Amino acid sequence: MERRVPPARRSAFLLRAPAAAAAGRTGRAHDERWRWPLALACLGLILYLLLSDNLLVTLGIPYNVPRGAFPFKIHPGTYCIALGFVLLLRGNPWQRVGKLFQLAPALGSLASVTAVIMVYALVRFGASGSGFFIDTLLAPALLGLIVLQAPVERRPVVFWIVLALSALNAVIGIGEAAVGNRLVPYMAGDKLLVEGFFRATALGGHPLTNALRTAVLMFVVLVLPARYRLTLIPLFAIALLAFGSRSALATSLLLLGVWGAFSFMRGIVARHFDLRLALGLPLLVLVLPAAVGALGLSLGLGERVLREFYWDDSAQSRLLAFHIFSFPSLEELLWGMGPARIEWALDHLKSSTTLNDIENFWILLLLQVGIIPFIFLAGSLLAALFGLVWQGPTPLRLAALNFLILASGSNSLATKTQSLAILVAMLTGAAAIARREAAARPADPQQTPEETPAGPPRRSGFQLLHRAHLNGNSR
Repeated sequence: MERRVPPARRSAFLLRAPAAAAAGRTGRAHDERWRWPLALACLGLILYLLLSDNLLVTLGIPYNVPRGAFPFKIHPGTYCIALGFVLLLRGNPWQRVGKLFQLAPALGSLASVTAVIMVYALVRFGASGSGFFIDTLLAPALLGLIVLQAPVERRPVVFWIVLALSALNAVIGIGEAAVGNRLVPYMAGDKLLVEGFFRATALGGHPLTNALRTAVLMFVVLVLPARYRLTLIPLFAIALLAFGSRSALATSLLLLGVWGAFSFMRGIVARHFDLRLALGLPLLVLVLPAAVGALGLSLGLGERVLREFYWDDSAQSRLLAFHIFSFPSLEELLWGMGPARIEWALDHLKSSTTLNDIENFWILLLLQVGIIPFIFLAGSLLAALFGLVWQGPTPLRLAALNFLILASGSNSLATKTQSLAILVAMLTGAAAIARREAAARPADPQQTPEETPAGPPRRSGFQLLHRAHLNGNSR
């Protein structure tokens, strides 16, 4: 009878090895899938930080002037970010979009709401004055989605880009204020601006734009080790003097003091007394502002801040801006009055009051699109910022709060600006750094019930002394 030979048995290792190799190839492909979108997002971020509005106009690109074709109205960095987002949707675009909404629903909602309202504004009011939706609100949402799709260990690169170029921007601003000369002409559109006091423009193009980004970054760097903070915070504080923003300097120093006091009190309640914080808090609250002011005066910086720190026409304009609500009709309040009607109302106000401009982006957005679209747009914007910081450390929450406070005192988010995109890069990159530091920090050892030593209960020294005193009296 013929003997049947069983088939050769394959080891479990040989069976698992092809599967492991396939998984490794899939993981590498997953990494490669986000490499180019992240690289293009970083390139767009670099262009945002280096190419200001004034520099583009100086180079002959009609970015924020009335003339020129529509493609020139979009910042070059936005094209890079948009291309990176398109590459992010390779394969099955609808499936990718669904995954993006699951990953960051607030950012996805901001992108969707902005796109819908932009189309609405184009249909209702025309292309004039509607291009800012792309650079100001849509590009930041796309940038955030690209960064959050990348592995956590790669996300900090966007923060380091912002930090490096912002530190360079601060140094340039201080140098401009010290010598009284600008690297790029200070313009509004294509018209040169002349002010009574010198304010640096550096790489950001406008003093208030520079001050907004610098003030926010002062809080984001608090997630870094102490050696970075001790160098960067004084540098950025001096740069705020050079940029001449009173509100940015005062608000930032106030919130820094609140953060220091909160951290100190939390340490006392938790019985973790930090000597460095106890010594650094008086330095932060008392010594740092005095030192920054003295250095600014000695270098001739911040003349507008230090000599006009009072209620002037610029501050009064922020209150006069609310008078513009007397011009639109009920229908225009509900559905928007458009850029042309806003300019008409502004001309009437300027001729009868000391109003310079509407330095409140909430008012401008509401007038442009109307109350009903504005509710969705403002809600998605606030939800996106809240979603980026609510699980992060306290400094990131203060950074977002400082951004909203300072941006509300200007028309930045109702015009073309890259400040929101830079903020998104700061928050996503710094959150990844804080997450990595928290994971690397050793956990406090806790005694388990099994480790509790057995034996009679230990008596305190007070109880032993009290018993000895009683025994002595009994004798």
